[in-house]
Amino acid sequence: MNTGAVMEESAYSTDQVTAWLQHIRLPTSYSEYTVNPGIFPQTYEALSTLMRCQISRFPYENLSVHYSPTHLVDIRPEVLYEKLMGPGRDGANGRGGYCMELSIFFYHMLRTLGFRVYMTGVRNRSRTNGVPGGEYQGFTHINNIVHLPSGQRFSIDVGFGGDGPTSPLPLDEQGRAVQNLGRQEVRLIHDNIPKQRVNDTKLWIYQYRNAPENAWNSFYSFAELEFFQEDFEVLNLWGSAKTLHRWTVLVVRFLRDGEDVRFSDNPNILLDDDDIKIVGKAMLVDNVIKVNLGGKTSIVHSFDSEEGRLQALKYYFGITLTEQEAQTIRGWDKALG
Repeated sequence: MNTGAVMEESAYSTDQVTAWLQHIRLPTSYSEYTVNPGIFPQTYEALSTLMRCQISRFPYENLSVHYSPTHLVDIRPEVLYEKLMGPGRDGANGRGGYCMELSIFFYHMLRTLGFRVYMTGVRNRSRTNGVPGGEYQGFTHINNIVHLPSGQRFSIDVGFGGDGPTSPLPLDEQGRAVQNLGRQEVRLIHDNIPKQRVNDTKLWIYQYRNAPENAWNSFYSFAELEFFQEDFEVLNLWGSAKTLHRWTVLVVRFLRDGEDVRFSDNPNILLDDDDIKIVGKAMLVDNVIKVNLGGKTSIVHSFDSEEGRLQALKYYFGITLTEQEAQTIRGWDKALG
């Protein structure tokens, strides 16, 4: 990346990034940057804090596919801000989104804060029973790459759902294991994927293992090639119409240390601990709520009606759909009785 290049302007204003910084509940040590975002530190520690605050405040969800008149997703930055931050622009009744929504939103916030960041397209692997094991598919995912003043480069994926990293991952050829949830470790390696015919062009490959004694497995791959909003507009048409878990109603919220699984029981206060720790995740999958607190996943709640699902969305994720949105799933194949 040419560090002297002219970067794309952010779609969000200083006032909008200030509202976002207040909404994500930064530690109290960051209070001065909330009121003066222009001096936000450009360090790994600050970037890691922003990432963990982002993924624990904005859930991964595909509700727009199921609860909207078009059953499609709009990824224009101004639309994303209204959706994620809510009509009051203070986070009230805000939503989450799927990978392109969350990562494009986060990209523009980082740009407003002065980070040197760009977006790139990602090839996911096909899965069987949730486990990646097939070929790498076309571009259906998105990632952000950040260059810090120190010269370090990091992958920042805030939209891969429950399988995503909870820390920035270094692009440094060493392939160092990074602790994720529980005993799970993740890393990036620089290598070829099996279907490549030009092997002198290596890709970054996101890998995981659920315990240090397990073998590594690969989720996705990407190159350090800048993608633009126009590229993702094309990819989003396919992604929201043909993939995007259309066969599942899915919401995933990462949990910070000290937070309750029930969204309504988490006080809206700043945290004193500078080190934001992600310790688990709450998930809505069709008609059940699952919780993983760093170990085994268990079902904690189930329901068999749309009314039950709407209550679960509010109770566990702080998401309240409008009456119009709630009605648009009627007649859709994923509607409950």
